[in-house]
Amino acid sequence: MDGSTERDRVMIRPDFTILHDDGILEVLWRPGIGVGPAELDVLANTITHFPDWHRAPMLVHLNVIRHITPHARQMLVAYRHRGPIGLTGRDPVDRVLAAFIAQSRSRTRYFLGTADARAWLSTAPAPALTAVRSA
Repeated sequence: MDGSTERDRVMIRPDFTILHDDGILEVLWRPGIGVGPAELDVLANTITHFPDWHRAPMLVHLNVIRHITPHARQMLVAYRHRGPIGLTGRDPVDRVLAAFIAQSRSRTRYFLGTADARAWLSTAPAPALTAVRSA
């Protein structure tokens, strides 16, 4: 089994779980994880299996991440997600991680609680659809 359930509303991988609820992609990392480029690549590839993944609001829980490698930090700063990203955490380490991620070109905010993050993500305007021209 690939870890998918309920028509891809939940995807479970060894390092994280993604929930797709009320149009929000919620990323729950494995407690104590060290995030490097390999973990981010698996996350990026997994997210693409959800509908409208490229513009869906995303909620990422930082409070269980032990470490993000310098290369992974560079990857996060370079990433551009069209939908808003809410980051949650409670301690100074979470704030430092959020500060790195907030340097990206994505619309990102940090919250102490999940409820506040979900409220913001639910009211943040969705990005406009871009028409594709045929040659």
